[in-house]
Parts: sequence; C-alpha cells; structure tokens
Amino acid sequence: MFRILSLDGGGIKGAFTASALAAIENDIGEPIGDYFDLIAGTSTGGILALGLGFRIPAKTIMDFYKNMGPDIFPRMGRLGIEGLLRQLFTTKHSHKKLRTALEKVLGDRKFGQAKNRLIVPTYDAIGGRIFILKTAHHERFKYDIEALAVDVALATSAAPTYFEAAPFPVHLGSSFVDGGVWANDPVLAAIVEAKCFLNIPLTEINVLSIGTTSAPFNIAKNRRAGIIKWNVGMINLMFEAQAETAIEQAKMLLDDRVFRIDVTTKPGEFSLDDASPDKIDQLIGLGRGEAVKKANLEAVRQRFFFAKAAEFIPVHQVKQTSGAAPTPP
Repeated sequence: MFRILSLDGGGIKGAFTASALAAIENDIGEPIGDYFDLIAGTSTGGILALGLGFRIPAKTIMDFYKNMGPDIFPRMGRLGIEGLLRQLFTTKHSHKKLRTALEKVLGDRKFGQAKNRLIVPTYDAIGGRIFILKTAHHERFKYDIEALAVDVALATSAAPTYFEAAPFPVHLGSSFVDGGVWANDPVLAAIVEAKCFLNIPLTEINVLSIGTTSAPFNIAKNRRAGIIKWNVGMINLMFEAQAETAIEQAKMLLDDRVFRIDVTTKPGEFSLDDASPDKIDQLIGLGRGEAVKKANLEAVRQRFFFAKAAEFIPVHQVKQTSGAAPTPP
C-alpha cells in the first residue's frame, strides 16, 4: 500500500493534530514520517507536514503550539470602535510574529531537503489560481525546492483577514494566501497527486487523515447578514464546508481505505485564533485522547505502521545545503 498522511488546516487548532501525532509517535517509538510515502498538509497542517518531513519530533511541534501560540495569536481584548474599524482595513494578526516563531522550529532548512514527498496547498494571490508547493518527487517539480521551509509554511497559512498574504522570494513577485480557501482538508489533492503524478492505482492508496476538531456549523442567523456581521464567520464556513466535502469524496474514491482521526466539539468552543493557554491545553488533551483510543491506535498500527516506507530520493537536489539547528521553542 502507498500510504498518505493528510493534515487539515485550522490555525491554533493544529495543537490537536500535533498532540495526536505526538501520541502516535510515542507509541511507535520512531518518527512518523518514516512510515508514509506522501504527506499533505494545509495551513497549520502544512506546518506540521514540514516538521514531520524534516523529522522534527511531533512533541517538539506540539510544544511549538503550546509555547508560541499565545504570541502568534495575542488576545485582542475588547476592540472598541477603533479596533473594529482597524479590522475592516487590515489583518487581525502580525505575520512577523508567526515568522519569528516558525524560524525557531524550522531554522534555515530548505523545502527540498525534506525526507518525504510533500505537497502543501496554497493560493496564488497575484495570479488568482490554486497552487501546490511540491518537493521534487517528479521530473517537473523543481521550482519550489530552493524555498525556505519557513516561506512555505507562511505561504500556506496566510488565512484571509487573519494574516496578510505572504511573499515568496523564490518565485519573484509572487504572493500567497492560505491553502484552506480551496483545500483545507488536502486529502483529495493528495490522492490526485498519488494517482496522476506518481502513477499509484487507487486500489493501492491508504490514507490517514487527521483533523483539527470540528463543530456543528449553523449559518441560519447569517441568512441576511452583511459583510460586517459575517466577519470571520465566512472564513470558518469556507474551511469547514471544504473539509467535510473532501473527506467524504475521498472515502467514496477509496472505499474503506481512509482512516480519519478527529473529534466533534461544541459550537464556538474553539476558534482558529483563540490561543489562550487553557484552550491550547484542552486541544492537546483532546488530540492525545483521540489518538490513544483503543480502536484508533490499533487501526493505525495495523494499517500504517507495519513497515517503513521506501526511502524518498528526490529527482532534483537543492543547490546548497542548509539546515542549521533551530532554537528550541
């Protein structure tokens, strides 16, 4: 079986995913990345995919969310009229803080140095088109590999209204926004990658998909709402609806070969940028709890961790090596 790991977007809710991955990695006693042929991640899932691809321990990434989350997503407090007006014209959070935090974990590693095939969805803000950043797992894929991993992480996680579009120095003049606008759950993008570019039959694909929690999402109160009332609710609707569609369609394509780890929470219990310490701790607790459930743990052991994946050898190599040890978060 060709094994795919698919990681959803969801802002600070990635603490749930990171905790689930840390629990699984602790159970198997080896890096999760060693067992997958392809890893796909969008937004916060893209950050996680990069970390796993560079064999950064999942617990280290979990600690990144716990320790750096409150600084990346500071509490806004009561905004008042001035604050509300400011949010109409600029983004809610600073990209500089996110970049500084990512540099502490990813260092100066280049995307093309990843030890897994990686695909990281984003959206080209200049060209107005979907875009997927890819490692060199195909002859055509040689244009992203010199990019810093930090730039890849920023390109996929620039959620509209939350962060400004991210420049991408390797692609001169380009600017990207969050891949969640079209692939918040990148599972379909990953299946297409395996089938169409790596020539893997659908019958040989097995997917482990990990979410960032979900909640019932009722938009009845916004049926006649304008842009101000919708606010970030429009972004949440896009992300939730796309993720639900992707996972259901993936299951139809692969029958029973999609295994999903996620949890349903109360409406409004968690948000993309509520990084208060108690919320992060709750997300970490939920992630670990779902991962170590007997049914989940036994299933992932049998389906994904029975043997290591074949070593990934990129078609193209990065021109210069880097990868200085990052500062612990």
